[in-house]
Amino acid sequence: MPEEKIDLFSGLSPGYDGVGEFYDLFTDDSDIPFYIQHAEKMGSPILDVAAGTGRVSLALAREGFEVVALDCSASMLADFSRKLQQVPLPVSGRITLIQANMEQFKLKQRFSLIIIPHSFSHAMTTEAQLACLHCVRQHMSENGLFILDLYNPEAQYAHARFEDLPVSIANGRTVERHGEISSDSDRRILRVDLQYIVRSADGSIVETVKDTSGAALISDVEADLLIRKSGFEVISEAGGFDNSPYDTDSSRRILFLRKKRRK
Repeated sequence: MPEEKIDLFSGLSPGYDGVGEFYDLFTDDSDIPFYIQHAEKMGSPILDVAAGTGRVSLALAREGFEVVALDCSASMLADFSRKLQQVPLPVSGRITLIQANMEQFKLKQRFSLIIIPHSFSHAMTTEAQLACLHCVRQHMSENGLFILDLYNPEAQYAHARFEDLPVSIANGRTVERHGEISSDSDRRILRVDLQYIVRSADGSIVETVKDTSGAALISDVEADLLIRKSGFEVISEAGGFDNSPYDTDSSRRILFLRKKRRK
């Protein structure tokens, strides 16, 4: 009897739940000046959707902006809350934490700027993506700006492994991250397997934490259709946080959107 093949792409979830303490250690912060620049143009209040442990929200609050940080993960928000206890009160006082799914949230205010840094692709289906965009539109002010940050699926590897350099943490310990990325081009799904290895000062392993997450590979055509069906229109787009022009070789597609104007 032939061995049953395991479907590695079935039942994938957004992931990262329970790994917030390590997540920030390996995240590239090169997007922070970009978001601050656009916050300065649009002003408060700002909605940070899928805010995670508050990497971007905290940076904006430090610059004086009022931020509502929304995430579905209780563990991520718990890590965020611990961070808030360690920053000056004027900074923490500018941030409101909301636990809610980005595909289904209803808040009692409208926002000048809405951002979804790195995370929109965790809405894994077309239905989920449309639901998220609908919620975003419902919460935008009439002249508000929505920055939609997408990975360019054409720039993703079919399969790749990587290993990050160790990062120092408390008590002389270090954390290293090993990862494997796989994609299913037919189903337009990306799978990311991460392993965080914590070592003591003598190099012995004291903890290993594994995380598996999934993301949708959203083509340009699909993204354009989602935008139109959700009542947005494109103001401009960029291929990176340096505002370089977007082309098929860009690693990201960053879209600047507003509510579609009636003619």
